[in-house]
Amino acid sequence: MLDTPDETHFDAVCRTAQVLFSTPIAFVSLVDKNRQWFKARCGIDVKETPRSMAFCNYAILSDNVLVIEDALDDPRFSENPLVTGPLGVRFYAGAPLILHQGIRLGTLCLMDVQRRSFSAEQVRQFQDLANIVVAHLRLHEARNQIGRDLEVLQSAQAKLREAADYQLLVEQVGGIGYWQYNLNSGKATWSPSMRRLVGHEMLDGELSLNDLIQFLHPDEHCDLFAAFDTRNAEVNGMALMPFDRQRRLVRADGEVRTVISRGLPQHDETGAVVALLGVCVDITDLVRSEEQLRGVSTLLRVTLENMDQGILMVGADNRVLVHNQKARDLLGLSEALLHEGARFDLLQQHQVDRGEFCKVDGELRHWLESGALGTTAGTYERDRPNGISIEVRSVPLPRGGLVRTFTDITERKRREAALRLAEAEYQTLFQNAVVGVYRANLDGTLVRANQALAKLHGYSDPTSATASGNGFTHDWYVDRNRKDEFMRLLLRHGRVDDFVSEVTGHATGEPIWVSETAWLVRDADGCPFCFEGTVVDATERKRAEAQIEHMARHDALTGLPNRRQFQERLTQELVHAQRQGTSVAVLCCDLDRFKTVNDTFGHPAGDALLCTLADRMRRSLRPGDMVARLGGDEFAIILLGRSHPHGVGAAAKRVIEVVGQPVDIDGHLTNVGVSIGVAIGLDDGDRAELLFKNADIALYRAKEAGRHTCRFYEAGMDMAVASRNLLEIDLKDAVRKGGFALHYQPIIDLASDTLRGFEALLRWQHAEKGMISPAAFIPLAEETGLIVELGAWALRDACREAVSWSADLRVGVNVSAVQIQHVDFHQHVLDALVESGLAPERLELEITESVLVKDTEAAISCLHRLRRIGVRLAIDDFGTGYSSLSYLCLFPFDKIKIDRSFIQDACASTSGAIVRAVVGLGKHLGATITAEGVETQSQLDWVRSEGCCEVQGFIFGRPVPPSVIRGMMQSVEAANAQQHEAMDYLSHCERRSLLNA
Repeated sequence: MLDTPDETHFDAVCRTAQVLFSTPIAFVSLVDKNRQWFKARCGIDVKETPRSMAFCNYAILSDNVLVIEDALDDPRFSENPLVTGPLGVRFYAGAPLILHQGIRLGTLCLMDVQRRSFSAEQVRQFQDLANIVVAHLRLHEARNQIGRDLEVLQSAQAKLREAADYQLLVEQVGGIGYWQYNLNSGKATWSPSMRRLVGHEMLDGELSLNDLIQFLHPDEHCDLFAAFDTRNAEVNGMALMPFDRQRRLVRADGEVRTVISRGLPQHDETGAVVALLGVCVDITDLVRSEEQLRGVSTLLRVTLENMDQGILMVGADNRVLVHNQKARDLLGLSEALLHEGARFDLLQQHQVDRGEFCKVDGELRHWLESGALGTTAGTYERDRPNGISIEVRSVPLPRGGLVRTFTDITERKRREAALRLAEAEYQTLFQNAVVGVYRANLDGTLVRANQALAKLHGYSDPTSATASGNGFTHDWYVDRNRKDEFMRLLLRHGRVDDFVSEVTGHATGEPIWVSETAWLVRDADGCPFCFEGTVVDATERKRAEAQIEHMARHDALTGLPNRRQFQERLTQELVHAQRQGTSVAVLCCDLDRFKTVNDTFGHPAGDALLCTLADRMRRSLRPGDMVARLGGDEFAIILLGRSHPHGVGAAAKRVIEVVGQPVDIDGHLTNVGVSIGVAIGLDDGDRAELLFKNADIALYRAKEAGRHTCRFYEAGMDMAVASRNLLEIDLKDAVRKGGFALHYQPIIDLASDTLRGFEALLRWQHAEKGMISPAAFIPLAEETGLIVELGAWALRDACREAVSWSADLRVGVNVSAVQIQHVDFHQHVLDALVESGLAPERLELEITESVLVKDTEAAISCLHRLRRIGVRLAIDDFGTGYSSLSYLCLFPFDKIKIDRSFIQDACASTSGAIVRAVVGLGKHLGATITAEGVETQSQLDWVRSEGCCEVQGFIFGRPVPPSVIRGMMQSVEAANAQQHEAMDYLSHCERRSLLNA
């Protein structure tokens, strides 16, 4: 095979491999001891190389395809001259060409000057091509062998008696069957290899033509008789001639094999033809390889026709070799113009003549109209006359010609234009946003900042803020630990919301409060590489928070600590007492006859009296002691360092004395008293709740003793606990038997003076004790856990009732902290909505801050789930217990309800300031503000002027049973039907109906 002439079928395999795998170089190499010789090649000019530098020197030793994706990374080839030299080979794939076991002639190879990968499917296809080459090599070997055999036969015609030796020679040639047909007897003989070829180990003997038929494919029968019939030669006046035919044999197992049957006549001494001698060569594998090659070609054509791109390959002779329909469509060329074999220069001239390049400017147009093929790879875009934009990529072929692809980029250019417009709009929004916006690297270096952020930090423009070297980074916190906390939250959650901190203005050095919202920006692999955020000046907000935080911990009227601060302080002092062995005394104080003063002189006078008495009690205590107003006329005092009843009693006596002194109210002298209950820790309780409860029990006894006195807690005072236990038994029975009812109090929209909805209030009509106040049984229900079942019933009943109302009316239901902490609370709400059919947005759950204090994370999670299904949420009695802006930041409530105590204290300047602060906060948060406990017209006018959105109170109606509400609804609907346009009259009807109820 070495140094033999080129053969077209080997060249075809190389071209197929080059196109199929898109490589610039493909060749079939054969090797001997010292050199590698190319039987066929594409993309490479050399004909042979020393074997020592051949990649094939490794591939030929393998039984599988050898793939080198990057020769520079492989120590076997990184220093090879083919890699380091002008050729610059990077990629190599080689399949060994093995004729028989151990006979390795060479390899089928692919090379590329660029690194590339080779998939398993490509390896399989490449191995298939290698099998085709092997089949051709076997055919070549077989043909050579047949030629040699025929020469032997021709030289041995005179030595027919030596047939046994000749037969032995043929049997030694693998895959070739020998046969002989005697013309006189009409019988044939087969060699053992011939019998193996047809898969039939028959006994030695002669076969007739009819015997041969069973091993021949039915389509070959007639041809066989014609070949072996001597009369054909006589009729045609022709002598029998040597023949070479391809036939199909049917083996004994049914398999069809393809063979080449070659024969020649045998003459006797007189020159007469007495027999036919021949061989059969099995070429089944070659035929199958050729069919597979045709299949690959078909697959290649299908692939080309289904590409999104148009493709055009032009040979070195300037004629089209390959193209697809997409190319004709994108270029607007008919099949008559663009077809395989068409001259490329005529195609380009046709495009020039019809103005194909009229929308192309400058040198590109000149180059296109010149018709030059180009010698370097390149890419350009152009617009066609029909408005389509295409991208053209050209790659020159190593042996001349080029491959050109055409891609429709019309939609891409439209998207790019839209993206540029969006970017311009974004830049406008970015630079003109009223809040600071920035992007920073993970190390805090600011990459971009807008005008608002620059101004916030004292810079005139963003360029100055982010200028190199000025040191402006995200590390702007006054408290250095805040930066670590910010990054910890950001990296853990991917986002930080409303991160409020005190920062230093970079240019001014002035401290300011800001609120940040930031989020991570990730790359294509999902790894964070920077973060973006917004910054809002929160200085005024912090002032408002501080004010409301003070309000949350202090009584708005007297300025004393409120219940929350009292409980916190008492807990702290008890812990300290346990550690240090000291004592703490708690005094529960309740003013005597205060209601009389309030009713006689009015609420303003009562407020003035409370302020005076609060100041007196404060001044009567020693430094370190604490007096708090718990609400109404209830006060509590913490005394430190006094464990002996005598010292505590003396302090209580001083309080009774200072409170009992006359007070001048608008020129009238009046006086009130105070009853005090005392409990001393740790003897009377080691927990704040227990110690305060025992002091409250003692207060009850002080009131029973005639008021204006003091009583210490004693164990015998626990009768109140027994009473409480009896009430608990009755409560359980009432829950089991359904002894509760809901009454409804209206809520009025101040903007339109129309009914907005109702608040459902729980009522218990005891069989013996009559109507029991919710203040008496609700805490007990919470403590015992009965509130879960009772609250679920209230939700279901309120939703069923609300369904019968007008569709624009909501129902508010009070929810206990115990309910929300229960695992089934979310399901209770869903069940109530589903069973009643009430729209979720018509249900409004009213909660107090205590819900958030007890278990903030769990409560917030539950509230978020309810909010997502549409349920509205309101924070009730705001300002009386645990009010804190931090809770409002944790969860954006739909409504804030101002406690009635602030409305009752409306004349006090402090209450007015608090109400205004809450209204302002609500507007900032987008929450509805509802004023509770509005009882007079003056209070209504005042809350309206302060900006409250809704009101609720006796001025519009007391809580009434649902039957009264339904009757009122019917009368309102009747009035509305009679005079639909009179909205003022409707508001009047609603208010009067509620008042009558």
